[in-house]
Amino acid sequence: MMQTGLPIVPRKFCKNGHKPKAHHKSLFISDLHIGAKGCRIDAILAFLRENTADTIYLVGDIFDNWQPIGRKWSPEHHEVIRILIERFEAGSKIIYTPGNHDAFFRQHYGTYFETVEVVEQKIHVAADGKSYLVVHGDCCDVFVGRARWLFRVGSAADGLVRGIDGAIKAVRRALDLEEWDWIERTLLRVNRMVRYGDRYEERLCSLARRAGADGVICGHFHEAALHDEHGITYANCGEWFDSCTAIVEDESGGFKLLSMRRPDVAMVAGQEGLSDEAAEVAG
Repeated sequence: MMQTGLPIVPRKFCKNGHKPKAHHKSLFISDLHIGAKGCRIDAILAFLRENTADTIYLVGDIFDNWQPIGRKWSPEHHEVIRILIERFEAGSKIIYTPGNHDAFFRQHYGTYFETVEVVEQKIHVAADGKSYLVVHGDCCDVFVGRARWLFRVGSAADGLVRGIDGAIKAVRRALDLEEWDWIERTLLRVNRMVRYGDRYEERLCSLARRAGADGVICGHFHEAALHDEHGITYANCGEWFDSCTAIVEDESGGFKLLSMRRPDVAMVAGQEGLSDEAAEVAG
């Protein structure tokens, strides 16, 4: 049996009898970064409790092994694992494509409990017959390939800043002040500035074409997106620090990008990208 080093999940944190409000044919979620500073475990829990699917894709960086997980592990973290266990016990198929922050699981490719599959990448065939390459995306990141040390330094700095942000928010909540997201928006703009001209979307779409797919579904870059600007569908699940987004497929094979931060923001496959307002939320 695979040894993960994660805390054992006690049954007492399982909320039995709760029926999710939405069921999808497929659900794609990435970059939860469970264990990292700034991880929105509350939003993750709320989303998983209300959404289920025939197939659930965990598109990498679900855990953050770059930081000591145990120090920040809580009953809410246990509950996330319990919900996922309940999903595959109820019949959902779970496909896990590890990323660079949970690369430990790349040592354990295979099928577990008959319905949990750990793979580097997967071809997903949608209800309409179109195929999509599902991969975390770090394989197309020039920073990971050429300056891994710089990537780790940036991740550590991001964690430090988010720790400060969390402390400021706690103080503001105690003083009953309005929500403050200046640091979140600043980090978003810095990420976009660093990635400006990177063309990672094109590299991922080229990877999908070489696999004979009609599109690619990925994570890693913390920039939620759903469009066809490169000739095939490019879908990025986003992340769960700021935007709190996921991709879902309906019974007809259509895709939507959902945001927990803004439930009214739902981008549909085929649109030409996110509007300015939606980009601020889902980016």
